[in-house]
Amino acid sequence: MRYFFIKQDIGLPNSIKYRDFDITGGSHLFLQSDSERLNDVTVLYLSGDGKEARPDFIQRPVNMFSFRLKDLLEAYEPSLIFKEVILIHKENSIQYNYVQTLIEQLDVVSEKTEYYPNQTPKKLILDSRKISYHHIFILNGKYRKDPIVSLPLLESLLRRKVTGICFEEVEVERSEEHISY
Repeated sequence: MRYFFIKQDIGLPNSIKYRDFDITGGSHLFLQSDSERLNDVTVLYLSGDGKEARPDFIQRPVNMFSFRLKDLLEAYEPSLIFKEVILIHKENSIQYNYVQTLIEQLDVVSEKTEYYPNQTPKKLILDSRKISYHHIFILNGKYRKDPIVSLPLLESLLRRKVTGICFEEVEVERSEEHISY
């Protein structure tokens, strides 16, 4: 099985801008274990004229997908936890619905991963046996915190003509004992 990091395309022209956050600034990573301490609904206000491009995946200030993708994500990964996020143009009376997606963190890095002397990954390799049936996850530990999706989920996203998402393939250690279809 092939896997891909997903990132928000911060170069998307005329993208939404928060009134209270810098979309290119830092990101907060909330996991499934944080579910109880988060509000079920969060409201963020937008600046601009209401004619911005709305990406289907936003990483800042938190990981969220457009509401139209919620059922698809849940079909591939039933364990996901969603919290509603409403983006509002107060001055223009426009609102956009998103879901903050609380993704499971997995320890799936292969022993074949190569490291620099300071222990940062030089060549990241995932272990397919540890990934098992998961279609979306975040790496556990001191690794890159962009979500990772499986090829079938990526293809389903692309069939829905998503906007503002970049994909980058991650190397996977192949195992003869475990073959995924």
